[in-house]
Amino acid sequence: YAMNANIEAETAATIARTQIIPAVAKHLILLDDADADLLEKESRGLFDQLVDKTLALEDANQYPDGIEEEGLELAVYARDKQLAAMHEVREVADKLERIVSDNYWPLPKYSEMMFIK
Repeated sequence: YAMNANIEAETAATIARTQIIPAVAKHLILLDDADADLLEKESRGLFDQLVDKTLALEDANQYPDGIEEEGLELAVYARDKQLAAMHEVREVADKLERIVSDNYWPLPKYSEMMFIK
């Protein structure tokens, strides 16, 4: 359980840092160039939240000193820290998915998976 949770959490942090954050940064530049102040403010707030939540997830992915490498203690840590932090990243990313231009969003959107093709 803990190993699977760790893989999911590490992958989520990597996707957020290397794909979603850069895409949102490009989106912010687009909004700034278009003088879309209200949209930029909304996007900037979510961008800042995503950066903070991603850093918190990366921190949670570093096991604290003294924790056993397997067993109940590690499973509880994975559930309470890693998966909880991953959920927070996901919540913000889901909000950003709805507002970032399709040209910049690096992953398939829910609407594409559910209704297109």
